[in-house]
Amino acid sequence: MKDSNLIPFIGKILQMRDPHADRHSDHVCDLACLLGKEFGLSPKRLEILEFAAKIHDIGKVAISDYVLNKQGRYTETEYLTIQQHTLLGAKLLETLGIDPAIRLTILNHHENYDGTGYPNKVKGDDIPVEARILRIVDTYDALTSPRGYRPAYTPEQALGIMKRDERFFDPKLLELFFKFRLETFN
Repeated sequence: MKDSNLIPFIGKILQMRDPHADRHSDHVCDLACLLGKEFGLSPKRLEILEFAAKIHDIGKVAISDYVLNKQGRYTETEYLTIQQHTLLGAKLLETLGIDPAIRLTILNHHENYDGTGYPNKVKGDDIPVEARILRIVDTYDALTSPRGYRPAYTPEQALGIMKRDERFFDPKLLELFFKFRLETFN
């Protein structure tokens, strides 16, 4: 995919703003590709997923350092600001002329299967499958990574939280994710 030449460039931009972004993007990409393969995505859709996973948080470059690197919980206004990263990322990528499916994946990677996500409250199968995969693996990596307001959860704890909140995720993809994650713990 010719667009893949952009990944190192965009990744470097993200890393300059957030030193943890590179590690997070790598983890999300690895998990997304595994889940996408398990689900049976075509090679073309796996390329889209890989590219989108590597740069899914690109919109955060347009968020202020104060909000982006804040220690402690966000205020409601700060949380609403962070939520804009999906829209900002999709907007930034418009100018690059990359595959529109990559932009749609980035735009929708925080949509919830039950329609309660952001930015547009898209629901169920109206969310691109690549974005549904990212929603699962991005959540898992965020839970198993330390944040300014909490330590990292163990993989088992993260899976328990995701099971509790299963309405947010595509049920078939979540079941597949649990299956291959649980196999790695045993």
